[in-house]
Amino acid sequence: MGKIIKIPMVIKTFGNSMHPLLLDGDILYLKKINFQNIKVNDIITAKNSSSYFTHRVIYKGNRYLITKGDNNAATDSKVYPKNIVGNVQNVKREGNIFNPNQLYLLQSSMYFGEIVKIKNTLEDNKIEHVFLKGLPLHLYFEKTHPKRFYADCDILINPKDFPKIKKFLKKSGYLKIKDSLPNKHKKIKNKESEMSFAKNLNGLYVVFDIHFEIVFLMTKVGELNFLYPQKQVNLLTKEFMTGKRIIKVFGENFQILSESDLIIYLCLHLFHHNFKGAYRYDFIDKIIKTSTPDYKRITEVIKKYHLQNFVYPCFIILKKYYKTPINKNMLKEIKPNKRLLYYIKNNILDIDVFDEEERVDGGKRRFKMIFFLSPYPIYRKILIFFNKEVLYSIFLVFYRKLKLSKPF
Repeated sequence: MGKIIKIPMVIKTFGNSMHPLLLDGDILYLKKINFQNIKVNDIITAKNSSSYFTHRVIYKGNRYLITKGDNNAATDSKVYPKNIVGNVQNVKREGNIFNPNQLYLLQSSMYFGEIVKIKNTLEDNKIEHVFLKGLPLHLYFEKTHPKRFYADCDILINPKDFPKIKKFLKKSGYLKIKDSLPNKHKKIKNKESEMSFAKNLNGLYVVFDIHFEIVFLMTKVGELNFLYPQKQVNLLTKEFMTGKRIIKVFGENFQILSESDLIIYLCLHLFHHNFKGAYRYDFIDKIIKTSTPDYKRITEVIKKYHLQNFVYPCFIILKKYYKTPINKNMLKEIKPNKRLLYYIKNNILDIDVFDEEERVDGGKRRFKMIFFLSPYPIYRKILIFFNKEVLYSIFLVFYRKLKLSKPF
C-alpha cells in the first residue's frame, strides 16, 4: 500500500480584517489542530452559522476561544472546538509562500535593531531613561520573539532631554505622528505628556512613544488637578525612575522598571486604555507568574500615591480571566470603599475587556472613569468642569456628534 499523504486544507482570504499580516486574496494553507494545542496568537480559521473567518486567537478559556481580526476593533463571538476548521500554517501571496512566523521574526528583528540605536544614543548622551514597555521587555519575560507584530516601544525621559532625542529620531528618518487636536486646543493645553514618532521600514512600521511622565490619565487634556494632582504624577515618575533596574537582552543592557513598579505601571496603562486589551493582561499575567513580585512594595506605592481605585479593577480582571495568583493581603489593603466597588462592579467588570474602542468613545469613557475613581471628594471633583481644556474637549465632542448627526 502506498504512503498516505495528508493534503493541507486551502482557502482564500476576503477582506482586510487581518491587515497587515493577511491581505485580500491571499491563499491560506490550514492544518487541523486539537483545541488543547491551540495557543494565544495562533491564526485560526473558524466557521459560524453563515460564513468562515480567519482571525487571531487573543484569549483561550477552558472551553472556548476569543478571536479578533488584527485590523478590527471588535472581537468575534466565542469560538468553540466544533467551530474550528484549522490553524494557518503558510500563506501564498503573488506566487510566494511564507510562514507568518517569518514575518514576525523579520519585524521584531528590525524593530530590535532600531531600539538598540536609540538606546545607544540615550546612553552616549547620558540621558536618564527607562524602557516602560515594548519589545525588549517582551523578549526578556517571554524568552522568545513575539508571535504578532509589535505595535510600539515606550521610553520615559526627562522633558529637558527631549530636543536631543527629537534630533536623533528626525535624523534617523522618523516622523512625528500628528495628533488630532485642533490648533485652538493645542494653544490652551498646559502640558505635553508624550510624543510619538514612526518610521516605515520596508512596509513595516516602527513606532516610539517618548513619555515625559507616567501616563495614565488623559494625553489629550493637560493637568487634571481637581481629579488627580499633577504633583503626585511627577513624584510617581521620579520614584519609578529612581527604582529602575538593568536587564540584558541579546547582549544589550536595557534600563526598565523594577518588577513591582512595572506591574503597577502596566495596571495603570490598562486603566489608561479603559481596561481593554487582551495582550496587555496576558503580559502582566506572564510577569506575575514568572517572577516574585514584592507585594509589600506594590501595596505601599499604590497607597502612597492613592492609586487604589485605578488599579484594583485590573487585578480583579486578571483573576477572573487568567487565574493570576494575586496576593490576597494586597487586594484587601487596596480595596476601594463600598460606593466605588459598586461603580467598578457595574461599569468596569462587566465590559468586554477584549474589544477595542474608537478614540472619541474611549476618551469619553476614560474621563468618566477618572472622574468617578478619583480619590478626591465630589465637591472638589466638580471643579474640573471649570477647566478650560476639559470644557473645550466637551464642546468638541458635542460639536462632532452634532455634525455627524446632520443629514446630507
